[in-house]
Amino acid sequence: MASLVVVGYAGLFAILYASLGAVVQHSHEALFVEKVRTFSRLMTDQLEVGGVLESSKATTDLLDTVILNADGVYAELAGPAMNVRSEFNRAGLAFRGEQDFAFGQHGDDIYFIVMPVVRGDTTLQLRLGFDERPTSATIAKAKRRMFWILSAYLGLSALAAISVGVAIARPVRRLQGAARAIADGAYRQGLQLRTPVRELHALALDLDRMRNELVGANERLRAEIQEKDQLELRRAGLERQLQHRERIETVGTLAGGIAHEFNNILVPIILLSELVLKRLPQTSESRQDVSSVLEAARRARDLVKQILAFSHDISGLVMEPVDLREAVDEAMKLFRPLILPNCQVVIRSEAQCPPVQASRSLVVQLVVNLCKNAYQALAGAPGTVTVDIRDLRLDDAAPGGVPPGRYAELAVSDTGAGMDPATIARIFEPFYTTRSVGEGTGLGLSVVHGIAESFGARILVSSERGKGSTFRVLFPTAQ
Repeated sequence: MASLVVVGYAGLFAILYASLGAVVQHSHEALFVEKVRTFSRLMTDQLEVGGVLESSKATTDLLDTVILNADGVYAELAGPAMNVRSEFNRAGLAFRGEQDFAFGQHGDDIYFIVMPVVRGDTTLQLRLGFDERPTSATIAKAKRRMFWILSAYLGLSALAAISVGVAIARPVRRLQGAARAIADGAYRQGLQLRTPVRELHALALDLDRMRNELVGANERLRAEIQEKDQLELRRAGLERQLQHRERIETVGTLAGGIAHEFNNILVPIILLSELVLKRLPQTSESRQDVSSVLEAARRARDLVKQILAFSHDISGLVMEPVDLREAVDEAMKLFRPLILPNCQVVIRSEAQCPPVQASRSLVVQLVVNLCKNAYQALAGAPGTVTVDIRDLRLDDAAPGGVPPGRYAELAVSDTGAGMDPATIARIFEPFYTTRSVGEGTGLGLSVVHGIAESFGARILVSSERGKGSTFRVLFPTAQ
């Protein structure tokens, strides 16, 4: 038992270290990129609004502040008629000709960002470079600290497991020897077991009582056997109820964990966006961009609250007639910025499609998750994601055990690699994913399944290797 506990903790250690390390790295890298982009936008605003460009010295002083006050290593303002560089640029460092869009993208420990500076009819380029090494060192330090904490926890847990195992194993062996003696016919041998483990002591007393009953009367033994059978039946019923409860708790824990993780990500986005929006002048062209970011973050925060509410009590959500076409249009606003140009999105909808009774925000979340799953099935290769909306009437021969009736069907198809039957049987399990570690959490389709079930909808999946997959969600109509 101690060995199994140690092996289990070792596996848990690897999972915790990998997952927490990924979260720590992503958080620090995202914070670095956000800080860099916020500072660069502020520098751009000063160059566009103030009178800095009127003076070469003022321009140089402003570029110097990037090196002196913002962890920068390179600052340059280039244009058709001017090229001004900071005197404090790192020696031998030059702009590589393209900017970074992610932390550590080009492997040179420098994050370059290019911002357009528009002044009258002239457009200049503000080229800034920031050192990634302090952030990388912070990430490495955090991972080392986390490694030692988890190692200490694993060691203490293993020591405790071994101690408990030894404390339990010794009286169990003595109890096993006495029980074998009774099984061999030594009914007169008493069961005397002294142990601090209360359950084992109670077990010894129960076995001794059973021995007395065997010596006393066979009929009583048969009565107890019958009673034991009844207890087994009741226990089987309780086990089924417990399994059902555990499944419900798993879904609740899953939704709650997702909600808290998203809240942790959304807090700095909302706060920094509000701060930038307050600092931008009313005439700035960037206000609309920042407002869009803030609006999307707040919408995501509201959606997280609704998912958390769904995980505890679906009755707290607002159910209303929802037009699937409008929900798909709103979902596309969130989905299209996430895909590459080589992915084509096709929307097909019937002119007359009945509304469904559901929560609008959760329907949008369902559509986004299905589209993201279809896009990830393309694995970066050129392909097509198709969304179909239609009015559907099913008869008694409906597929997948769906009751006959009228439905609004939402189908999301992809031209990816497809799935085999074994994968289809597990795709809705939480944390199950066919992608590599770090490339997927296995939560998207389980959330889709939970949302669909809450509306009384059914999900049908069809897929074939090499020919893509199709997910059909059948919503009962509002009437």
